[in-house]
Amino acid sequence: MDKAPGGIIKSIACYIRHDPVRMHMPGHKGRIGCEPCGSEPKGPIDPVGPSVSGTGAVSHMAKALLDALDAVKPLDVTEIPGLDNLHYPGGAIKDMQNAMAEAFGAAATYCLINGATCGILASLIALRMTMGPGMVIVPRNAHRSIISGLILSGLDPLFVYPEYDRSFGGYLPLKVADIQAQLMEGVSKDCPDLARQGRVCGIVAVNPTYAGVCGDIGGICDYAHGCGIPVIADEAHGTLFSLSEKLPASAIETGASLVVHGVHKTTEAFTQTGLLHVTSKCLKRFPELGTSVEEALRLVQSSSPSYILLASLERAIHNLKQDATWVESMIKSAHLMKRELSNVRGIRVRTPENAKWDPAKILVDVSGLGVSGPEVQRLLWDKARVVPEMVGSDYVVLMVTGADTAGDVEKVVRAFRGISNRCVEQGYFTTTQSDESRPGRAGACAGLLGHEPPRAEAVIPLSQAFYSRSREYSLEQAVGKISCDTVLIYPPGSPVVVPGEKMTEEIVEYLRQAMNCGLEVVGRGYSGSEKELKVFCLDQ
Repeated sequence: MDKAPGGIIKSIACYIRHDPVRMHMPGHKGRIGCEPCGSEPKGPIDPVGPSVSGTGAVSHMAKALLDALDAVKPLDVTEIPGLDNLHYPGGAIKDMQNAMAEAFGAAATYCLINGATCGILASLIALRMTMGPGMVIVPRNAHRSIISGLILSGLDPLFVYPEYDRSFGGYLPLKVADIQAQLMEGVSKDCPDLARQGRVCGIVAVNPTYAGVCGDIGGICDYAHGCGIPVIADEAHGTLFSLSEKLPASAIETGASLVVHGVHKTTEAFTQTGLLHVTSKCLKRFPELGTSVEEALRLVQSSSPSYILLASLERAIHNLKQDATWVESMIKSAHLMKRELSNVRGIRVRTPENAKWDPAKILVDVSGLGVSGPEVQRLLWDKARVVPEMVGSDYVVLMVTGADTAGDVEKVVRAFRGISNRCVEQGYFTTTQSDESRPGRAGACAGLLGHEPPRAEAVIPLSQAFYSRSREYSLEQAVGKISCDTVLIYPPGSPVVVPGEKMTEEIVEYLRQAMNCGLEVVGRGYSGSEKELKVFCLDQ
């Protein structure tokens, strides 16, 4: 098939127009409602089964969803001539990635169909390929994907603990002073020696935090470049930053070497789409890093990429570049929601005074209601079918995008107002649950979770612990043992303990407090069907 100019969507459309006989995967061959050869057409499948009282609407919705799944089958193609190859692009995907790089002001951009996670993994593997073995400065509020990338790359983390402020979701963004303080403890503070000694080979920065706080990413990049080491920016929630002057600055503009975006988080692109950007400064200072990324992506991305995901990614970024409506609508809805929620009794919308903030994140403090964050999360669902992005001990985080309408804002505000009325009048919301099955109120959750998690002591290297023989222990049995597990509260997905660190009584108590509060604590020994959390530790 001849190349169709214009990127992924036009190339797929050109292919479909030819009405091809698809002697290639995927198995559905692009046919809507396909039946086995020789079989008689069947009626629509009802996945819910025969309708019973109260299930008719659900059954009807399930049928509509099945029809929608059928409708996208023609777009679900594979790497055939004319549709390019994600791992070795030279046609439609290459054109698409070039357009993405131009849109974001990057030297090169790579499409991700395994989420921002695979971008983080590839970035750290490329860092190892370029800089060799060593340590990477990592803030303790890093996402678990960064821990996974360190394990795969064999790089060692040098954890830095930024300022902890429960008012803004935990750890604040990393500062240059935080890095310098940690270096004084374990590594020479003299910048020029860092890269030469091979001790520190990179810095990971998170911009923004899960709760939306942005830090001095420019200052970190300047400091790192002065030390001769690259910066990898986990900007999973900051895709829109480069596309609007009304939003905080992107790490692409402030000097990071590699920047990873989770595009699906804040745009209309489908879940699992992302971008990895190689900046101009990277190619000037660390050219091998820029060229290593492509090979690293081949290691961690699927060899059967979804063209549906690629098409949705192309469409989302094209629309954002052509029309500012999405961002303008997001900012307008967010400001409206913040203003209205600020007038609800018993709650407070938290925003920092001396830091930049992603306006799409709204952190709602519910401590004045006398109930915990998890309780409010349940009430929002039970009373109004509102689902927050994240829940903490005494707050919830709401995430606004350009898809939200004035009607959505009104429903959310009305839901909080209803909860507030009952909580303020009664002191706290009373349910039919027993005290044993209910998570504690805000006061109970604020105990251990109101301050920084216990700092774990690293005993053996991260990768060594992960690949070591291990076995499952209860939390009590794990005390004093070396973890081979990454245990975290999700979301935001930052680790409480990582492989190689010692389990202590303080850590175990902290995890128990989190579970009693109703937060989700996960790890290798966690099963959604079991309430008890187990931890995999070194088999000694």
